[in-house]
Amino acid sequence: MTVLSDLRALQERHPVVLDVLVAVGLMPIAVLVPDPDHPGGSSLSGAAAAIAILTCAGLALRHRWPGLVLAGTTVGAAVVILLAGGASWIVLATVVALYTFAVLRDRRSAILALAGSLATVSAAVALVTGPWPLDPAAFQYISSFAVATAVGVAVRSRRAFVVAVEERAERAERMREEEAARRVAEERLRIARELHDVVAHRVAIVNVQASVARHHVLVDPPAALAAIEHVREAGRAILDELGDVLNVLRQPDEAVNPHSPAPGLDEVHHLVASFQSVGLAIRQSVSGSPRAVAGGADLVAYRILQEALTNAHKHGTGQATMTICYEPTEIGLEVTNPVGDDHAAAAAAALSSEGAGFGLIGMRERVAAVGGEMAARHDPDGHFRVSVRLPDRAGAER
Repeated sequence: MTVLSDLRALQERHPVVLDVLVAVGLMPIAVLVPDPDHPGGSSLSGAAAAIAILTCAGLALRHRWPGLVLAGTTVGAAVVILLAGGASWIVLATVVALYTFAVLRDRRSAILALAGSLATVSAAVALVTGPWPLDPAAFQYISSFAVATAVGVAVRSRRAFVVAVEERAERAERMREEEAARRVAEERLRIARELHDVVAHRVAIVNVQASVARHHVLVDPPAALAAIEHVREAGRAILDELGDVLNVLRQPDEAVNPHSPAPGLDEVHHLVASFQSVGLAIRQSVSGSPRAVAGGADLVAYRILQEALTNAHKHGTGQATMTICYEPTEIGLEVTNPVGDDHAAAAAAALSSEGAGFGLIGMRERVAAVGGEMAARHDPDGHFRVSVRLPDRAGAER
């Protein structure tokens, strides 16, 4: 078993080296060793020896061109038998080539190759010894060829079985990992919901204490100060618990910078510059009076523009138009870009299933989370258009 293991390892690391060793090892046997069934015979000489050497040399390529090598060794063996006037060890080259072919090809092809090799070699033996009675060597060839083919088919079946088992194991491992990831995500969501309930309770406390402070600020200042202190403590606890919620919901490899504020519309010029630096030509248009937007909607607006410009850069022709409209109670965003013919089908596919590609799904979720509206469509004029309207609660209160 150690020798077989070493040979298998050599075959995997240096397949050509083993093939060359087999070819070289068979050459002296085929040329110098006489057939034992013909005691009066002698080793090959002249043209027969040259053909035998070339036939064995072809085995060096048996894994690269198994069919061609099998045909060459079969014809070479038949020619050597004809030239030698009887049986020869050259048939070992055909046996090796037939085994290799059976390992590398399907069973039906192996059986057809076996039939072709037997017919060719048996015909050569019959021409030399006479058609009847058939020389015993022909029956030896039949058995040796059949065994080589059967072993090759068995080895191929075993290798296929091992590969199938390994694939099933890998698939089962992937499924376990996916199931574990799904359960982790579900658990994180459950923890986040629980933390959300805690935060909501503390927000209610803040609201109550703020009302108490407002009621006592003039008539009982110490009570108002105590209520304000409760508000301050509850606010600090809320911030800590919100941080816990975000830490639960973040991906393990997600970068976190707690000192950096969330991006908003005031950072759009940096966003535009980053896309322009990678070759996207952006034409900007801003209407209305730019102003501070309520925190949630401000972040959503930034992310929508970021995703829309990313899609324009990936699927467009290198140009995009971005419009921001500040209205009294809402913010309007629109990004359009021409879509080339190569990407038209992709854009149409992205809008199938209720008009949501993977990026569009996230955009719609963000917009819906702040009570906004979004539309994405592929216009007949060859432009892809993303339109969003976000409510500005701060603007509505002013």
